[in-house]
Amino acid sequence: MGRTIPSFRIAEAQEAAEWKSFRKALPPRDRAAFDEILSSSRFYTSASSAAVRASKFEGMVMAMIFHHYRLLMRTVGATSGMGPKERR
Repeated sequence: MGRTIPSFRIAEAQEAAEWKSFRKALPPRDRAAFDEILSSSRFYTSASSAAVRASKFEGMVMAMIFHHYRLLMRTVGATSGMGPKERR
């Protein structure tokens, strides 16, 4: 029988586990931030799995970037009093 392709959620968890040695090499004060970054990719798992890529990590990174972009825009909007459309 052929192999089954793991779901994106399973592949995402496997990819995160592969970064364990990187996490261990970080100073203890930075590990929580690294965990948060990896966790933020899970907010957009559906979108990441829809973007069929050779590397699952590409989808995870795009989700992380997108999440932090949204947080940045929310912060900029809150401090400037302008929404995203008004800044253009």
